[in-house]
Amino acid sequence: MEASSAGEKWERSKKRNYQLLLIADLKKEIEMARKLDPEHLAAEIQKIGFSCHHCGKCCKRAFGDNRVAVIPSEIERIREYTGLSKLEVAGPFVPEVPVQDETWEDEEEHPETSFRPSEENDDQRLSEENEELRPLEENEEPSSLGFLESLQEYIDSEGKIHAFGWILRRKRNGDCIFLERDTHKCRVYPVRPMLCSTYPFYIEELRLQICECEGLRYPISAEDSRKLAENLLLRYVSELEDTCAVYEKFMDFRREEKGLELAKTSLENGTCAYIVHDSNGINEVID
Repeated sequence: MEASSAGEKWERSKKRNYQLLLIADLKKEIEMARKLDPEHLAAEIQKIGFSCHHCGKCCKRAFGDNRVAVIPSEIERIREYTGLSKLEVAGPFVPEVPVQDETWEDEEEHPETSFRPSEENDDQRLSEENEELRPLEENEEPSSLGFLESLQEYIDSEGKIHAFGWILRRKRNGDCIFLERDTHKCRVYPVRPMLCSTYPFYIEELRLQICECEGLRYPISAEDSRKLAENLLLRYVSELEDTCAVYEKFMDFRREEKGLELAKTSLENGTCAYIVHDSNGINEVID
């Protein structure tokens, strides 16, 4: 028993030391990120070129990975704008469930959530009307029971899945819940996440990166390039700071073989218990 206890302490110590190294590296990257030149970044963007076609493809699951990671402050802005609850806006960010085929449910079978200005605050708040569209839940995807096995290292002894951060909810066909079907417009455009407002660009390891997008290589003005560069830098620093705060608050959890079986039992009963680690601390979620 003493040997086992000593071994567990040693493992915890190693993990804690690694955690401290990650935090130190993130703080260095944050410091360097704040020194990036927005003018140089804007020049890179203008050289590449970009003009959004408002096609909505980046919001649709059929065209690739459309998951949108969001930090707590972004969730709060959307929550205030829409009148939705936190868990209606976002859910736990876990790896995407493998799909056995590319057949998605017909969107017409699931009417969209529609919003209208609230009487409480006509220029900001929105409220739902008509039938609510239930968002996509991870435990509704194909092969979910088998998928839990790939998440075993994230499942604690009580069968709760530990997730790191949040993701915007999606419709049951995989599209973003805030995408209008007919117009391809974003229902929360004024408060959309930074990932959306800077797409298809992002910064990784202090360098500008791009995603696939039909709007690339179209002319962009110097002014728009500058605005995009400033938003990219804000996003980069904000996400780094948020990740650093997650690591600083994170406390490791006990893992046991029974945890996987408990998680499977919960899923068979129609629920999933999550512990979401974010920059505000720990959030318990039943999905």
